[in-house]
Order: sequence, then C-alpha cells, then structure tokens
Amino acid sequence: MVANSEPKNGFHARTNGIAHTSINNTLSITDNRTGNGYTLPINRNSIDAMSFKQMKAPEDVDVPWDQTEYGIRVYDPGYGNTAVSESSITYNDGLKGILCYRGYDIGDLVTRKGFTDVQYLLLKGHLPSLQERLQWEKDLAAIPQLQKSVFDVIRAFPSDSPPMAMIIAGLSALQASQKELTPAYRARDLYSTDPILVDSQCVTVLASMAMISAASYCHHTGKKFNEPDPKMGYVENMLWMMDHVDAATGRPNPKYVQCVEKLWILIGDHEMTCSTAALLQTASALPDALSALISAVSAFYGILHGGALEVAYKNIAEVGSACNAQSKIDRVKRKEERLYGYGHRVYRVTDPRAIFIKDMLSELKEEVDRDPLLKVAFAIDDIAQKDEYFTSRGLKPNADLFATFVYKAMGFPADFILPMTVMARTQGLMAHWKEAMSGSARIWRPQQLYNGDYGKKLDE
Repeated sequence: MVANSEPKNGFHARTNGIAHTSINNTLSITDNRTGNGYTLPINRNSIDAMSFKQMKAPEDVDVPWDQTEYGIRVYDPGYGNTAVSESSITYNDGLKGILCYRGYDIGDLVTRKGFTDVQYLLLKGHLPSLQERLQWEKDLAAIPQLQKSVFDVIRAFPSDSPPMAMIIAGLSALQASQKELTPAYRARDLYSTDPILVDSQCVTVLASMAMISAASYCHHTGKKFNEPDPKMGYVENMLWMMDHVDAATGRPNPKYVQCVEKLWILIGDHEMTCSTAALLQTASALPDALSALISAVSAFYGILHGGALEVAYKNIAEVGSACNAQSKIDRVKRKEERLYGYGHRVYRVTDPRAIFIKDMLSELKEEVDRDPLLKVAFAIDDIAQKDEYFTSRGLKPNADLFATFVYKAMGFPADFILPMTVMARTQGLMAHWKEAMSGSARIWRPQQLYNGDYGKKLDE
C-alpha cells in the first residue's frame, strides 16, 4: 500500500467557524491475488469500507464461504479501527487528553457554564440564551408524572434486586404505556421525518428517566418517592424525588446538587462508547427512543463497560482496610486479580475530567473522611499512581471511578452508583439518537467471517 498526496475538492474541516480545505489523499493498493491496482480516496483520514468491494478475485472452490468473488471485506472485531458514523456532538483525543462537546473544551464548560446550559448544548447543538434556558427548564418540568403501571412494574421487583434491572423494566413499562409513539405499532416511520416529535421525545425521555431512576432508588432503599416539583431544576428535582434530602431542611443539600450538576457535565457524553454504539445499532432499525435507550442501558451494565464501576467498588470493599492496599496491588501485578477502574480504552494520558472530579472530592473532604471504604480506595490509588507497573503501562484511574467516590461521599449506596452514571449519560445518548434521526435511514448490518462447517450431508 502506498499513500499519495493528491489534493482535490472534498471535505472541509471547521475550526472556530472557519472552513479549512483538507488535503484529500489517496491510497494505492495492488491486489497480489490478481495483479489489479486500485486507487482509493482518503477522506478525513478514512477509507470508505465499501471501496474494498471492488477488489474481487476468482471464487476459491476449496473455501467458497470466503466469498472472494464478492470483494474484500474489512475484518475488525469490536470496531477497533472502524468509524461507523459521523457526529458533531463529542470529540475526544485520548493521546492528548482532549474532550469537547460541540467544539467547547470540557474544562471551559464545567467551570463557566451550568448543567442546564450543557444539557441544552448537547441536545440542541448550541448554548442557550436566557429565554431558551428558561423554556427548556419549563419543558422538562411539564412532563407528567409516570403512570401507575410504570411504578407497579418497578415495585413488583424484590427490593434487593439490582436497581439497573428495575430501571430497564421501568423504561419498558413506559414504552408500553405510550404505544402510540412506537413505529411498529403505528405501522409507519414516526421519527426520521419529524424533528419536532424527536425533540419532544428527547425531553420526555430525560424527564421520565429521572422519575424511573428515582422510583427504583426509593423502592430499593425503602425511602418514599416524592412527586416531582416543577419549581426545581433537573438535578435538584431528581434528588428530591429520591428523598435524598438534608435532615435539617427536608430539601436537597445545595452542595450536593452542585456536585451532581458538575459531575453530570463531565460525564454527560463520551463519544462512541459501547453503549452509544448499542443505542445507534438499535436506532438504525427506526424503533422509538426508549427501545434504543434500553439497548444502551443494557450494554452499559456490562462489566467491561459501566458495570466495571460497580465491580471496582465491590473489589475495593473486599480489600477491607487501607493497610491491605499494597497486598491488593501485588496480586494485580502478579496477574492473580484485576484492578477494575484502572486503564481506559481511549485515554493514555490523564483523563481531562479527572482534575475536576478530584476537586469535588476535596469539597467533600468531611464526607470522605467519614467513609472507611473511600479511605481504602484512595490508599489503592496512591500506590497505583506511583508504582512503575502502572505508570509504565499508562494505567491511570478512570475518571468514572473517581465519580463513584463522589456519589459514595454524598451517601449513595454502592449499587446505585451505576444508575446515577446512566442518568448522567442519558442526555448524551439522547443527543446521539436525535442526530441519528436527522440523517438518512440505513440499518446497521455488519458482516461476519464464517468459520464453521460447510457441505455436510444428512445420513441416508
């Protein structure tokens, strides 16, 4: 393969509103099976995978399942180097420690803008004016309380069931309660041609997700569910519904509201994650928003994705005390155990969100000092940050792991930390669903390489 620089008209990248014409390169390929040569355009440092379909060879009669006569396929398990869509929502660079929403650096957003501004930015594509922000808050507050059937489904679970299971079931119950918004039930495409309905569904899902999560939390912890208060902001209202309130005032602690809002700015979206891909895979078939969200939440629950946070916390609890931290690290280095929450699929430098989350933990120092489990977590982190085994491999703590420490310091039980993270990520997920509905409909249908038996005959 030889890459050549051959400028020609094509994609225009934009920086600070200024268009820049990229140098469109080409890739020259010789197929040694046939001797044929091909020149493929390189657009935005990528090759259209369908370009390889033209590279055909005679059928291999010995292994016909390789389908050589149909053109070359791109084999990429787990989408390790495959761009499956274009998006204008989030950009990150794990080697440079960059994370942006709609072009704005995450550090600027978390220090200079409020949660509602960033939530609006993710969903609408621009920062709101004062009037737009007030209308957005009004729209979220106007979503009616869930139907009794949704609460009944959540409360049908044993109270010690995993809250994530309750949330997934609650979302399904909500979907069943509004079947008129289900394309298959209505026998037509509802969303890809109706941006107003898409916007309406984004607001409904955000407000309903908060209620479903709060109801699940209350059922799990034995607290009473408080009806939503339209005078409160999104995060404050969520804490209010969960009855996560200050004993002295009976209202959510303003310090905790501010911490959750900042945290949810930081982890509101993270580009093409496993759960985002699951959402988009489902969305490509044009169901409703809740079907796509259920797929995303289910993927997030896996221990190689969001579920790793719950595993990490339970692993920390098993260590017992801070004095056992070194023994835990030694077992990890001997490959006898894993240290969940360390290392990241994307970042090889410090996660740009981590510094802000650590600042929150400093603000919660009094709560942290009272929690023996957090002392163990920080003892492990202190050792890992200095140990050559971790530093030489670029194994740094996941920012989401430190986010779990914030939730724990604010009094949330370990098994509800993951649902809190899902609630934070819902705004980003809905932004991706909205973006998917604005493009041309094309179902995701990956290929496979067959490696099973072929040509078997049934016994006579």
